[in-house]
Amino acid sequence: MQVTPIDANLKFEQALKKLEAIVDKMNSGTEELDELMVLYEQGIQYMKLCKQKLKEAEMQVQVLTDRMNKELQEEEKNG
Repeated sequence: MQVTPIDANLKFEQALKKLEAIVDKMNSGTEELDELMVLYEQGIQYMKLCKQKLKEAEMQVQVLTDRMNKELQEEEKNG
């Protein structure tokens, strides 16, 4: 079996659901080794995508926090 590339445009929640479905399928005990290997590789791809999406969200939160802190400092200066 061949691993199908994942859609990198998925939202975090969508990718996480797909990853959870893969884990459930792997834990079912009904898949053969070849299918398990494909599922494992797909799972890694979804895990990487989830990590990337989380990293992007963390960076966005940091930018917003920095901006808010700067605005608060400006307001305190201007009284």
